[in-house]
Amino acid sequence: MTDLLLTNVRPDAGTTGNILIENGRIAAIGSNVTGPDGITVVDGKGAIAIAPFVEAHVHLDKILWGLPWHSINVPDSLRAMIDNEVEIRRSLPWSVAERAGNLMRQCVANGSTHIRSHVDISPEYKLDNLHGVLAAWEKTKHAVDLEIVAFPQLGMLIEPGTAELMEAALDEGASVIGGIDPASVDGDAKGHLDTIFGIAHRKQAKIDIHLHERGELGLYELGLIAERAKALGMQDKVIVSHAFCLGTASRDELARMMDLLAEAGIGIISAVPGDIPFPPMFELADYGVRCAVASDSLRDTWNPHGNGDMLERCWLLSWRSNCRTDAELTAALDMGTKRGADLLDLAGHGLDVGCDGSLVLIEGENLAQIVVDRPKRALVVKRGRIVARDGSWIDGGGA
Repeated sequence: MTDLLLTNVRPDAGTTGNILIENGRIAAIGSNVTGPDGITVVDGKGAIAIAPFVEAHVHLDKILWGLPWHSINVPDSLRAMIDNEVEIRRSLPWSVAERAGNLMRQCVANGSTHIRSHVDISPEYKLDNLHGVLAAWEKTKHAVDLEIVAFPQLGMLIEPGTAELMEAALDEGASVIGGIDPASVDGDAKGHLDTIFGIAHRKQAKIDIHLHERGELGLYELGLIAERAKALGMQDKVIVSHAFCLGTASRDELARMMDLLAEAGIGIISAVPGDIPFPPMFELADYGVRCAVASDSLRDTWNPHGNGDMLERCWLLSWRSNCRTDAELTAALDMGTKRGADLLDLAGHGLDVGCDGSLVLIEGENLAQIVVDRPKRALVVKRGRIVARDGSWIDGGGA
């Protein structure tokens, strides 16, 4: 079903009215809007309507959400954590498809209708993780759109054959090329970046690079990334996830990097980590750098925290950024909705006539209040189809 009439709702917490969705798109908004005979009608009971959340960075193949509690062993280095995860995943009794599907449904129940997921590609895994995530998506694609990043978690240059598998992944369902800490993981920053930019350029793919490296090294690598994006005409096609180095940069270094990022069209994603300085998201946005928040690692072998709720992630950004005014809190909400959609170039995201008929209903007073209180999602609609109600996934979707 792609036709739906929502009555008594407040788009972006504004004036109460109705929203008509026809053929999966918003056809009309207003107090006197009606639908054709026989259309499904849902009374919004005065709830706020917002455009859906965008989960711009998660790891569906790693997830343990919805499974028995897994106690975390925290090794003392990134390499040790990577190796620890590989060893644990070898003996998991649940398939990638089962685990990925659990999180997809949870994200939708919380109001996210678009997910970008990094999926581990390596000679150890081959393309099995990619195929498992795609199998899960076959059962949920009516409710959520999916982008897959071919991600070299175990390293690329140090794992011969990985680059070729990543390129092959682009022919089997992935659309973005990933990277990770070029210097500390692969030991060759330029070689790592040349390889992933080369693949992306040949295949006309986007890029999304994990960059945990801090200080001067991280800033140096950001410069290398920007340099390559400009040289290859890939402005607005490259995202750097985490970018911790921006959280500790001096004022002069930050000003220089913001110039570079804006000129090269480099986007920034932050998961707002608990104990690590993260990029100054609002300052970046004000300067013209595209940026958004996302969940990243949640309930897996790396991290027991997280629940796939992007509204909670927006609240976390607001709390860690000392947002207090309504305007500041609303700006934090935008980081998980509008700015996430802009960053990932999602055409049709929004609450205007002509946009996708996808939205979230949340009971609340105003946008600032729902960020602070994080109410349960009353209704989630994907292109005219109701896919979640009262914070719970609906099997098959329907009215």
